[in-house]
Amino acid sequence: MLQALLTPLRGRFELTTSLKTTTPQTLASQAGQDELAPENFARDVIVELMRNSVENLKLAEDTRTKIQVLAEIQRMLQQNVATKDVFRELDGFLILMSLLSNVQNCSNVLVDEQMLSDVLETTRLIITDLSEAMYQHIENAEYFRTVVGYESLEDALRSLITNPQTVDHILGLLLALATHDFSLSDVFTTLRATPEDELDTALAKIEGRLGMIKRPGAILIIWNAIPQAASDDDAMRCAILKLFELLSLANHRNQAILSTLGLVKSLFLRFYSARVDPSVTDKERNILQKLLRKLLDMGATTSEARLIFQKTIREDKTLDTEILDVVRFGIKSRWLEHFSMESPAALVLEERNMRGLPSSGFTFMIWVWVSSLPQASHPIFTVKVAGKTILSLLLDEEGNLQLSSSAEPKTALFSSSKVHKLRWTHLTLVHYPNRTSHPSIRIFHDGVLSDTLDWAYPKAEAAQLGTFVIGDTSQTAKMNNDLPRFIHHLGPRYAGNFQDTSLIKFLTYDASTSLNMFLANYAPTQPNSAAQSTILKAVKRGLAIPENAIRFAVSPLNARQSGPCAAVPVNGFTRKFKNEGDVFVVKVACLDAALWKIGGAAVVLRLVQVAHTQHELSRALGVLSDGLRNSWQNSEDMEKLREPYPGFDLSSLTSFYVGGYEILADLLRSKAELINVTGFETLFEFLGMNFRCLDQSTVVNVVAYKAIALDFELWSRTKPEIQQMYLEHFPTLLQTSRYRKFNNRQKFAKIGLVRKLLFALQMDWFHQEMVPLMLDALRAAIRSRFSKEDTIKPVVAYLAANLHEDPKGVSSPYSPISRIDYMHPQEKAEQVLEILISTISIQSYHTQFAASLPLIRICLLLLDDRPTSSVATQILTLIGVSNTISPSFSRRFELFKGWSVLQTILPYCWDPRVNQASFDILLGRFNHVKKSPSHPPNTVVCPNIFPVILSALQNGLVSVANNCYVSDNLDNASTQLSWTTELSMEKLAEEIMGLYTSSSTFREVFESQQTTQLFIDSFKTFVDKLKAASELNQWTRRILEKIAHFGLTLALEPFISGTQKNEMLDTVQAANTLLNPAAEKLSIDPSLVADTRSMRQRIASARFSIHVGEGKIIKIMARMEEWRKTIQVSERKRLRKTVLDLRETRRQISALHEWSNRLTSERGLWPEQGTRIWRLDETEGPSRTRKRLEPQSEKPPSPRVDYNDESIREIEVPDIDVSASQQQVEVPPWAESCEISTIEIDDKQLAEDISEDKHRRVRHDLEPGDVIEAVGTVARIAGVDSSPGLLIVGKTHLYMLDGLVENDEGEVIEARDAPKRLYLVPGSIVELDGPQRAQRWSHDQVAAFSEKTYLFRDVALEIYFKDSRSLLIVFLDKKKKTEINQRLSSIVGRYSDDLSNQKIPMLGRMSSKVSGWRADELLAAQRKWQAREISNFTYISILNQLSGRTPSDATQYPIFPWVIQDYTSQTLDLHSPETYRDLTKPMGALTPARREAAQTRYASLQSVNERPFHYGTHFSSSMIVCHFLIRLSPYTSMFKTLQGGDWDLPDRLFSDVPRAYDSAANDVRGDVRELIPEFYTCPEFLENIANLDFGVQQNTGERIHDVKLPPWAREDPLWFIVLNRRALESSIVSESLPAWIDLIWGIKQHDPESLNVFQPLSYEGSIDLDSITDELEREATVGIIHNFGQTPRKLFSAPHPPRLNHGLSTLPVGVLHGIEEDPHLLVQGSRCFRDLGGDTPVRELCLDIIGEKIIPCPEGVLCAPFYPHEQIEWRPGGAELRLVVDHKIVQVIESAFCNCAAFADSNNLITGSTDYTVRLWKMSRSSSAATAIVLSHIMRIHTDEVICVTASRTWSVIVSGSRDGSAALWDLNKGVYIRSVWHGDGGEPNGVNLVSINESTGYIATCSRLKLCLHTINGRSMAVLDLTLTPSFSPLVPTITAMAFHEREYSHLGVLATGGPDGSIVLRTWTADGTPEGEKAQWEFVTIRTTKVRMVNRGITRPPSVTALRFIGETLVHGEETGKAYTWNLAE
Repeated sequence: MLQALLTPLRGRFELTTSLKTTTPQTLASQAGQDELAPENFARDVIVELMRNSVENLKLAEDTRTKIQVLAEIQRMLQQNVATKDVFRELDGFLILMSLLSNVQNCSNVLVDEQMLSDVLETTRLIITDLSEAMYQHIENAEYFRTVVGYESLEDALRSLITNPQTVDHILGLLLALATHDFSLSDVFTTLRATPEDELDTALAKIEGRLGMIKRPGAILIIWNAIPQAASDDDAMRCAILKLFELLSLANHRNQAILSTLGLVKSLFLRFYSARVDPSVTDKERNILQKLLRKLLDMGATTSEARLIFQKTIREDKTLDTEILDVVRFGIKSRWLEHFSMESPAALVLEERNMRGLPSSGFTFMIWVWVSSLPQASHPIFTVKVAGKTILSLLLDEEGNLQLSSSAEPKTALFSSSKVHKLRWTHLTLVHYPNRTSHPSIRIFHDGVLSDTLDWAYPKAEAAQLGTFVIGDTSQTAKMNNDLPRFIHHLGPRYAGNFQDTSLIKFLTYDASTSLNMFLANYAPTQPNSAAQSTILKAVKRGLAIPENAIRFAVSPLNARQSGPCAAVPVNGFTRKFKNEGDVFVVKVACLDAALWKIGGAAVVLRLVQVAHTQHELSRALGVLSDGLRNSWQNSEDMEKLREPYPGFDLSSLTSFYVGGYEILADLLRSKAELINVTGFETLFEFLGMNFRCLDQSTVVNVVAYKAIALDFELWSRTKPEIQQMYLEHFPTLLQTSRYRKFNNRQKFAKIGLVRKLLFALQMDWFHQEMVPLMLDALRAAIRSRFSKEDTIKPVVAYLAANLHEDPKGVSSPYSPISRIDYMHPQEKAEQVLEILISTISIQSYHTQFAASLPLIRICLLLLDDRPTSSVATQILTLIGVSNTISPSFSRRFELFKGWSVLQTILPYCWDPRVNQASFDILLGRFNHVKKSPSHPPNTVVCPNIFPVILSALQNGLVSVANNCYVSDNLDNASTQLSWTTELSMEKLAEEIMGLYTSSSTFREVFESQQTTQLFIDSFKTFVDKLKAASELNQWTRRILEKIAHFGLTLALEPFISGTQKNEMLDTVQAANTLLNPAAEKLSIDPSLVADTRSMRQRIASARFSIHVGEGKIIKIMARMEEWRKTIQVSERKRLRKTVLDLRETRRQISALHEWSNRLTSERGLWPEQGTRIWRLDETEGPSRTRKRLEPQSEKPPSPRVDYNDESIREIEVPDIDVSASQQQVEVPPWAESCEISTIEIDDKQLAEDISEDKHRRVRHDLEPGDVIEAVGTVARIAGVDSSPGLLIVGKTHLYMLDGLVENDEGEVIEARDAPKRLYLVPGSIVELDGPQRAQRWSHDQVAAFSEKTYLFRDVALEIYFKDSRSLLIVFLDKKKKTEINQRLSSIVGRYSDDLSNQKIPMLGRMSSKVSGWRADELLAAQRKWQAREISNFTYISILNQLSGRTPSDATQYPIFPWVIQDYTSQTLDLHSPETYRDLTKPMGALTPARREAAQTRYASLQSVNERPFHYGTHFSSSMIVCHFLIRLSPYTSMFKTLQGGDWDLPDRLFSDVPRAYDSAANDVRGDVRELIPEFYTCPEFLENIANLDFGVQQNTGERIHDVKLPPWAREDPLWFIVLNRRALESSIVSESLPAWIDLIWGIKQHDPESLNVFQPLSYEGSIDLDSITDELEREATVGIIHNFGQTPRKLFSAPHPPRLNHGLSTLPVGVLHGIEEDPHLLVQGSRCFRDLGGDTPVRELCLDIIGEKIIPCPEGVLCAPFYPHEQIEWRPGGAELRLVVDHKIVQVIESAFCNCAAFADSNNLITGSTDYTVRLWKMSRSSSAATAIVLSHIMRIHTDEVICVTASRTWSVIVSGSRDGSAALWDLNKGVYIRSVWHGDGGEPNGVNLVSINESTGYIATCSRLKLCLHTINGRSMAVLDLTLTPSFSPLVPTITAMAFHEREYSHLGVLATGGPDGSIVLRTWTADGTPEGEKAQWEFVTIRTTKVRMVNRGITRPPSVTALRFIGETLVHGEETGKAYTWNLAE
């Protein structure tokens, strides 16, 4: 039965394409024989009829017959589905397409209505038949889509579409085909016939008829036909566009389909052009915009997104706001790749031998989006075994979840787990296997446990075929209740298998904040368990779910393309889910996802940078926030926006980044005035504010908040309304938000907000009207986090420094960012004091304050000796509050002499406010502070304050008496008197009198004789002063009356002593006399004033509180003043340090530009026009060769800014609020320790030690945590330039910072600001205006160093690094050099055992760098050269190195010989001795005339007793070097420097190689120069690539451009270099080279007989510059050395031995054969040395240096060099990258999207990704931790997937090949793009799928399906092979499947091996030897051997494909698709 269903036709009819006609009678006969069932018979009949109809259709000739047959076919297709298979297998689709093409041809001659009707009817039936044949038939639909193609359908309909008579009918039929609804076939004709003003009504009627698109290809044809259908009809065009809009709105599937059809690009371009096209109506523009937005709501492909983003910036570098609006709308979309499933639809995974559900239980998870709820229960997840349903999770019509199980009879309903429409919902089902786990079933809805159930677990069945029927799932054995919450927060974009231990990086800002809030709410109730929460474990260590516990996990990311597909791979597995039903994969990504591939965060930052208006800026900020908010990738990119620092080692990872938020703040600072309300709200909503509901505001991104929201200077530049909103947001977050506790404890915990606000308050940034809002923010900050370190100490220190004295003389830098407010510091401080006191007045805050600082001393500290009344009032308030809260405070304050101090200070600032505060203390009016039983009104609580009041009264009365003569009638302004004192004293007198009358406790105060006496003294002094006045004003009189009245009342009290009574009465009498001179003397009854007190009462009254002497008070106040000054100094230092640090940070950030450079590069998103300028890179290849060019930027190198290593999206253990439990322990006033604990407090606890950081200028350039161990001012030598700088030896890193020096005090300053003596190295040309670089290397990157001389002074060191770079530095003196030398020795020794530093024995190559001059090294090199193990070039390089020559110093540049003397021949004969120069003689003695001239000069000098020499010039000098390299930057500028700032005369410039040789070898008046290494390595120095203007030659009138080459060079600098090198390596040169070595480094270096004596000062040891004290003499000597050059150090004291010459000269001695010499001798080994298995092709051949063997690796596996036990694993096209150590997975990195990988060395891994990026990784190894991969850099330039990558540590270059048709070259050290090599415009044929680098030459081979290319390391094209012309070419498979270079230290030929799919291995070389004479050099590939691998296995009919190649010495290794690996050896 099943087989019959699968093959119903072939089994019975054996159908072929040519069938014979069978009649129904035959069928009946067959039926009788087979005894078919009736239904089968009927089916067979109709099947046979279909066969006949198809045959008849082929034979039909007239139209009517065709119409009839087509109608019959339609009916049969509708009747039985079996006919659809027949139709396909009989080529029915092809027949219909052929018929349609014939109809199209007929349509060109429609002459009458009947013909038109026939054509339309025929077309209708054809399309109807197509639709019916594909309807509900997946095979047919897929067949038509892939085999026939909608492109063919479009071609067949083309003439019908372009014909106005038929176009509307055809488009209607296509719409019907697309929807399988032929009632829609009249849509276009209806629209055409509808008047324009009624089109909207007509479209509204059509809208309800539109259904789901089933044939997307037909829709695309309609879209493409719009120009033809409505070319001149605007209304019709609008109607069609509107129809597409209605289609997209009809349902989700339609929207997804339209988005995946590629309509966005054409639609966008139409919209883009329509904006400026006057012929386009506004209505059409609106429809275009709406449709574009609707499609972008689903997303766009990366190429479409790239186009849209490109158009946002115009050519004039302004933003296009309309396009920006489109981007902003599109980037808000939150759709992601998903499965669109329309019932019936399912994903089915089959599993054999399945017994049921996992025995240990399971977890099922799924993200779902429900567009509409089902009408009946609909399965979501079903598990079946042998067709029996074991378990099913369903969704019912109300959105509830249901569960049915074979173990339970009923279906369970989960009413709490409701799924809502139109939103993503995360569902988790956990089922435990036994009832001991209660509950056994748990349902989680969006990560929250919503339902539970106790159910039995389904029992195991017999092992049979099982199926899982689901969508997107993840499954584990068991799961904790918190993990679904965490997984839900990972979001639907997470598609991994939970294997990454850093899952936190996949959280968005909102998700991490949400989880933190959850933990924060969890912590107070269960603090211990929160710290151990499952979520925290998942964050720190991952979910720890073993991958073998995951039964399946499926995601649309696994599908290759959008649309219906047959199967979807399971994550990380080889199995696949089969699609059953209508499952449509939607691959279109959101714009924020495409943004990551295009350029990441830098793109949106660029939009902000370009914005110039408020509207532009607000839109750009909207794009930025939406692009980051829901994309963890873009968020991470923004956090760690890399700013590669020139010269920095990428192995230093911890701080090699600068955050994008700091860059954003810097950009906004310059655009602050453009920030409007929309822009502000957009930005702060991104940070966490919720302006629609402010009480839900929080901070979701702490680092961004610190960089942007806490940049007070930025916001002070904005408009006032923005400043107000900005300052008001602080109280919102800290006080009014419902999340304020979370904000305070979690988000603001480490920000230091109070300090920042106080700093901003001290700066003159905000206008005065904004200060109140700043203070409100400060109040909120103080109260939100009132702790000692965060708030209390900073605020008190600020107040102590600013309350009383202007900070005069503060040393502070003045700059736009350091405007300190000197005008209002005291005023602001008083307001801050008021905030502090109002806060401390709350008991809980008071308790914390008192526990943090000595309260009493703080009161006196802040009071000062001359306080303002405002300050005094606040301090009195604090005293009153403290006295209320602490009963012992008054006593302790008295012990500290506090009341006495107040009594001394307060009278001088008394006013009504101080008066009120004093009486509040006296009467305890602070009951609101402490909820305790209140005392009766006017009860004296603190009598200690009353002496203070009386002292104020005394002082005030004296002032009143002094002004008593001033008339009340005079104008106050004229007298400058405000009567404030009089008013205060009158109020004070009234207060005393009132209290005395109403309060008994107040009267008791006067029982103290001391208190009474204070009043008497005040009264008496007042009256005595008034006696001398001539008159009294009214103020004085009133006060005197009241005081006298009170005095009299007091005198009559019985508790007053007799003496005091009499004294008071006398004073009262005198007062009365003053008030009324004519009045009678006061008469008082004597009994009233008699002293009636008992002795006990008298003693009690006479007991004073404590008598404090004046000296003690002065001492206390002096101590307070000293403390205050200490704090002021500390705070001023802090302020200055903060300002300087801020300035330095701003300077560093503002100089960053690399992030935008890559966007404006030649392949950037917005490339800038202009010619790229190149310069010679300092990276060194083999033998210290420098030939790689790098782009030269006009911008200076970017400084480094520390990357804030704070994890923005971290999940943390919440802080437990312990403040509530803090209790202040009161010290009783009678305790012995009371006074000591109150007084003896360290004065410096508020005055922090703010040390002056002398290294501030370099702190930003240091690694975090690194410690400076040694610093030295040096000069970095580069050519002839000397750049002063600092060499810093840190604990972990080495730094070279240009432009900085140490002054005499050890402070780091700018070199241009320093005197020359601090940095000038004698003889150096100081360069202060050049690029100021900052370089850094970790200690393990220091390979070696050697001592060098500079101008023969032993003060230089050259350091060599593993990144192929070096550093030549000169010290000011030898002492400092010796110190650094010792430190470097320690560093090098520490890492000398590094495996990666060892030589490679299998390659037999010598290290190209020699670290010093040792006899054994020289002897070893000599022996290797003699044995031909190293080339002549390498040997000369070693001799140069050992003799102190270096390419870093133009005065000691490496010396190479002229070897060719024939510069005139058309062809160079390298076998003729006549071709070569005589190396036995120096250049000055090659001709008789020159020899004679040399001898004459020598004799002449000798005759006058001068030190004789033969030549007035030298064979090497800085001028010679720059002369040769004049066309190559940076030597271009160096040449100008040597020439005084301009070119030399054109005729004297280097312009002609033959002429240069003639001058050096023949011309008597010429020079004697030798060559430089570039003549053998670098063709670019011979070309004027910068197009410099060197002038015109005087004798010829020819403009100097490129260097003229000899004829044999064929006008090709590269061919010249190649031939020159061949000549150098020839056997003729090898024979005579020892003689030349004797002249330069040997016994003839100073030999008169050999005519080889140069200027004496050119020899080492001839002069000691340090011994010359005369400055003029020293300069003259230096000039001579510069001009005459320096002879290298002598190395040999005996004649140099010759080279051994037996055997082939190209091979080492003893080696008989080589691959280049004898390629025909290569023979494949008889046995494979490794077999991976038949299904595992070998993709890589890795070299195991330790085991000296080759390790074949399958696809997706790579072994680490020197660490073969470490492997990198990935699945091409997958998302995971794995590190495997000793066969154990130790690390999984998800979302790495690795497609290919390569190691540059053992520490640096490069991967190419499907997300278009190239990633650099660091292999982190240490003894204390496991090996790990750490991401170092992400590089973007490709516009399609990266499919191959390779790297060379030797040349520090990376090459990546992409489907975009390019191979990109990257700088491995700096992580920046260099250039590209192009194979075409992209696509499968042009995609670069193989790349290889020649380690010896730097040549780069790239290969696509169409061609094989060879380029130099600088991108110069050498040879191109058109693969389409090769015999083995096939468009179906690549012609070349593997590629490898043959490596030798020098190769005279060069070999590139390629492998093919046919088992071929081809050895090719490249040459220009075949160039015809007289033509420019023509390079070509030349095949030197072709062979094929053997067919080993039986039954194999073809050789296996060669999938991997590698040369190991003279052995070739190949790997096959069979999994076998073989070696090819040279036969003896």
